[in-house]
Amino acid sequence: MLNAMLTVFLLGGGLLGGAMLTPSDTYPIADRLEAAIKDPQQLSQVKQILSELETEVTKFERIFVDSGNDLRDLYLDHDAGSRQTQRRLEELNLEWYVSQQRNIKLRELLRLSIDAEQWDRVFDHE
Repeated sequence: MLNAMLTVFLLGGGLLGGAMLTPSDTYPIADRLEAAIKDPQQLSQVKQILSELETEVTKFERIFVDSGNDLRDLYLDHDAGSRQTQRRLEELNLEWYVSQQRNIKLRELLRLSIDAEQWDRVFDHE
């Protein structure tokens, strides 16, 4: 994962997300959920999960962008030793892993909160 992330940073300046879920990806999902789910209680529960997912995705995007800045600064700082760089890379790897695990759990919870027909109506646009 680390090599893939570094490649994205080097090619995209820390802003290119590739296939990562971004906050702007989550916004249209809310509208499609409203169209697909008629039960107000279920819709409220699902929108709460989506809200938590949006928050986590936004946090991860910030970590990702800050990571690019950190790596750039370490690269430009000729006094920074390889141990400092390696330590920061290990910290970033852990931050990315923890954040992505939260995102995956919330996406799974979202999937389990709606039936297959609703899922298809929401995500057949993707």
